[in-house]
Amino acid sequence: MKRKIVAALAAAAMLCASVVGCVGEKKPSATTDGKSFTYWTVMDASSSKTLESYGDMMYYQELEKRTGVHIDFIHPIQGSTGQEAFIAMLSGVEIPDMIEYNWSGYTGGPQQALDDDVIVALNDYLEEYAPNYYDYMEGEKGKAEGYRYMLEATTDDGRYYGFNVLSIGETKGFMGIYTRADLLEKWGMEIPETIDDWTAVFAKAKAEGFSRPFTSSVHSLSFGNANSHTFNTAYGVGKNFYLEGDKVVFAPFQPGYKEYIAQLADWSSLGYIDSNFITNDSAKIESNMTNGISMTTHGYTGGGIGKILPAAQAIDSTYDLVACPYPVAKKGQIAEFQEVDVAAKPTAIGISTTCGNYEKAIQWCDYVYSDEGVVLQLFGIEGDTFTIEEREDGIHYVYTEKITDLEANGFNSVTDALYHYMLPCNHPGYNQHTDYLNGYYQYERQTEALITWNISAEKAMKHKLPSLGFTVDESREITDISEIAYAELEAGLCDIIVGRKSIDEYDNIIEKAKANGYDRWLEIQQTAYDRFLAKANK
Repeated sequence: MKRKIVAALAAAAMLCASVVGCVGEKKPSATTDGKSFTYWTVMDASSSKTLESYGDMMYYQELEKRTGVHIDFIHPIQGSTGQEAFIAMLSGVEIPDMIEYNWSGYTGGPQQALDDDVIVALNDYLEEYAPNYYDYMEGEKGKAEGYRYMLEATTDDGRYYGFNVLSIGETKGFMGIYTRADLLEKWGMEIPETIDDWTAVFAKAKAEGFSRPFTSSVHSLSFGNANSHTFNTAYGVGKNFYLEGDKVVFAPFQPGYKEYIAQLADWSSLGYIDSNFITNDSAKIESNMTNGISMTTHGYTGGGIGKILPAAQAIDSTYDLVACPYPVAKKGQIAEFQEVDVAAKPTAIGISTTCGNYEKAIQWCDYVYSDEGVVLQLFGIEGDTFTIEEREDGIHYVYTEKITDLEANGFNSVTDALYHYMLPCNHPGYNQHTDYLNGYYQYERQTEALITWNISAEKAMKHKLPSLGFTVDESREITDISEIAYAELEAGLCDIIVGRKSIDEYDNIIEKAKANGYDRWLEIQQTAYDRFLAKANK
């Protein structure tokens, strides 16, 4: 079979630079009986700590027992990037039967991967061979959600390209600002809501000896990460590209963003913000928070509060953290923006066009979207990794000591334990089950954070751009623009924050960004969103 392979390398701004692969004959799979398939995927970092292959994982071993299908996993060599390994895999003679990949990283996205004959469109197969997945797409479950999974799991021309990661459940936000609860109580201060509240807290912290009251990474304060909302929400603006009605806007072009940057610059001049935020990594932030340098930061419920709280309490038992609501202009308001996820992430299992038995491969993929498959992927095997409890509000799945007793089982965290046995989150299947979240988050402060960081979720969803598809030409144009404009814009805004430039230079920085291609980038985003709307209106 002749095919042209177009692969992609991720650029710094999470966009891709195209790399053209080989043109040549691809060897069809020898698998035709549906009893065995090859499966290419990058191993989850947590799983690779204790397993050499997913073939050693309890989840996949049990899945084989239930489906009668054996999977031979092909994992990239440790240390190579997913993009590099993906290109190498597609350049080979034998293409695996199934490929798990973030298909937005393919130049032209999943639509181009279908056009290049890399993976097969699933439209003619789902209803018959994948009824569970189809139910989320076009059945009753899909209808109940306004078909939002289907809209994001299909290309602009309406083709299904794989089995996606689905964000199912009421909990949408897992990230925000958190601070020292013990100190707020000691100082007689309330949890901050407004910029004035935060200014008062930072001033008190500075007076009490905290050299950098607020510490974070560049993504938390700059524009690049669309989900990393911090103090910008008090000024009625989001991050990166987002929606105002059906119009796509770019945060730094909005009037409120200049006010936000000016506020950060003012705080920085007073020593309230860690001036090293541009180079900080998670280890440095954790160190600042546990060693009395900072009292406030921004991060995840698990990787932030869940790591810093126990580490700090091992030093000081009175240490406590609390999640803070997304900042607003006036007390009592609810922010318009917060971290929320798309409905169907572009990470999906694609069925290779060289696969010898599409139907059986599709049936195998579908199992994880069934009621039994959901439980297996998220909780494992009953009586082994979980038990069932009947409560007044219904049936609940509870992890056993095999997961929760970390010391006895030789794990450093609940994450390590869960990902040794199964793949409960951010992998193709059902994500964010309430019982999984309750089992994953060990501390009351984490479950409180889930409530606090979802107050704005309904409003934020109206501003969230869905998963969009870009053509090959658009992808390449975005890459070219990002290579010229992204770093310069970020550097300019960061220079204002740390005082190397005046806020008076903001407008010039923005005009240069527009001239360097951001105006065109915004047009491309709008064009892609218009295609999405056209599909939704069909």
